[in-house]
Amino acid sequence: MIEYSKLHIALEYLKAAIEERELHRRYFAAINLAEIAQEILGKIIRIVGKKDRLSDAVDVLEKVQSVANQSLGWEIKTRRELNQILSSTKNGIKHMDNVSDQNAKLFFEVEQESIWAITNAIENLDILGIYHSKVVSDFVKKYPVESTEHEL
Repeated sequence: MIEYSKLHIALEYLKAAIEERELHRRYFAAINLAEIAQEILGKIIRIVGKKDRLSDAVDVLEKVQSVANQSLGWEIKTRRELNQILSSTKNGIKHMDNVSDQNAKLFFEVEQESIWAITNAIENLDILGIYHSKVVSDFVKKYPVESTEHEL
């Protein structure tokens, strides 16, 4: 049996996601590759006892919905439901449960969604303290991200 480092696999997926987006304009492929990289990196982060990008985003949404519930009477969603909302782009592309699912329905243009998916994976790299390759560094320079710290 041959073993492959999941970290190296995630890094390969992330690099491929950036190349698919930037070199080939294959936005759906970029989203898929970036989401897989983010998921693998997120699992590594949680195993080492830290909080990954997706978990942090769910925490923020929990706080937002609490305020919205008190102010506007919005329904409170579970962490799982919030996670599904945040994963709706990826899932909207890959799942097809019936004939009405034959088109991928995104909330934003696919070009922007691909930037966000890649950025989320890069934020997981940063949580792990992993050095940015030239491909990742160039992407970050082209699409700078404001601080990921959230305060409510």
